Amino acid sequence: MNSQRKKILFLTSEIAPFNSTYQLAEFSKKIPMIMNEKENIDIRISQPKYGFISERKYILREVIRLKDVPVHFDGKDRKISIKSAFIPNTRVQVYFVLDKDYFAIVNPLIYKSKNGQFIKNNFERYSLFCLALLESFKKLFWYPDIIICNDWQTSILPILLKEKYSDNDNYNKIKTINFIHSITNDRKIDLDFFQKFDLNVKFKKGMDVLSESMNFFDLNVLLDSKNKSLLSKINKNKTLSSNYKKSKSINLTYPDDNDSWLKISNKIDSLISKL
Repeated sequence: MNSQRKKILFLTSEIAPFNSTYQLAEFSKKIPMIMNEKENIDIRISQPKYGFISERKYILREVIRLKDVPVHFDGKDRKISIKSAFIPNTRVQVYFVLDKDYFAIVNPLIYKSKNGQFIKNNFERYSLFCLALLESFKKLFWYPDIIICNDWQTSILPILLKEKYSDNDNYNKIKTINFIHSITNDRKIDLDFFQKFDLNVKFKKGMDVLSESMNFFDLNVLLDSKNKSLLSKINKNKTLSSNYKKSKSINLTYPDDNDSWLKISNKIDSLISKL
């Protein structure tokens, strides 16, 4: 039975109750909890280990294989460790990615400084998070069939996957999905960003990373409100709308009660089975 289970890695910038700033945190808790109960799925989830998350309270433990994962970043060799815990009162395993320079200094606002200003190196931080996890497969000897990403924060992943690992059979079979929970103005990045990851990607200055990444994901899923507010925002942006329509995409309505969480989990399961 285990050999037939679909291996899924779920990447997110926040998971309740460890931290929460918007609906992504609850989604990142509820969906993996439901999927973890299904016999045909082996799901593991990961987020950065921010400094304010108590290792003692949530019982974070070292994973010997994932201590000092080597990552080449910004022309230098770094070593990033990953610890393991569980969502409280569940059997859902969470991999916390640790880095003293990029994650330990983050405050509970996560994306903003304490004065409310958007942190300029946010996308660099979350892209390093994605790269560390991709490199961790080699040490863990666990390669997912599907990687689930969420919003702009982890939208670099399919670009990294296809640019840096295309010649590795363990990686080039991996399918990727992005769940879009919000359309904000925090999606623009500078061109010099790609030099930090040794990526030979040609984009225009101030690229909209969420929009451009749609062309790299195997599936884009818009988790919209009942009044279709996100779809409306996409349709008002020419580039975003064009990329969304030409990529493989699907619209779902965001759940508002426990029954809906189960229903949307079943829909996600159905989408995954078709990839």
